[in-house]
Amino acid sequence: MTIGEAYLIRLNKLLKDKNITTYRFVKESCIPEATLRNLKTKRSKSPKMSLFYQTANALDMTINEFLDDPIFNSDDIEFL
Repeated sequence: MTIGEAYLIRLNKLLKDKNITTYRFVKESCIPEATLRNLKTKRSKSPKMSLFYQTANALDMTINEFLDDPIFNSDDIEFL
């Protein structure tokens, strides 16, 4: 699994838990929809740290809170 895939899994879980649609998240976070689409289609596999920061900020959490999930502790994550 790439770090991009792990990011999307974590993001989707948080959006579901917080009852936020992807559309609303994109609008409130100012993260281009194309960025998420590129991660989903694996056109981009390694998101920048700024994406993690923007995501955490939009979800009213710290980067540490965003990364505090077993998905990021996996030995199977590929860092490209």
